Amino acid sequence: MPVIQVMIGAVVILGVLYALYVIADRWLRIDTQRKLEERHASGEAGGVNREDYVQKGLAEYERSTEKKLLLGLFAVPIVVVIILAMLAK
Repeated sequence: MPVIQVMIGAVVILGVLYALYVIADRWLRIDTQRKLEERHASGEAGGVNREDYVQKGLAEYERSTEKKLLLGLFAVPIVVVIILAMLAK
């Protein structure tokens, strides 16, 4: 198989994985924001204004384990393909 075809395939796969990562990240961020707004509306914020409460919660989400595990969506398939390619030789 010509090298150029392999490179094109790799770029396409990386593009698809990146798109899936971005979609999943945005979805989780929107869901986290919605939950934070619901908690604030129910009175769990302890008197903090809505915008500050949501911004603090989203900043915590950015540092969360959930966000880091989401990188597995991008990294795991790449590692599996590399391992399979090495085993096929």
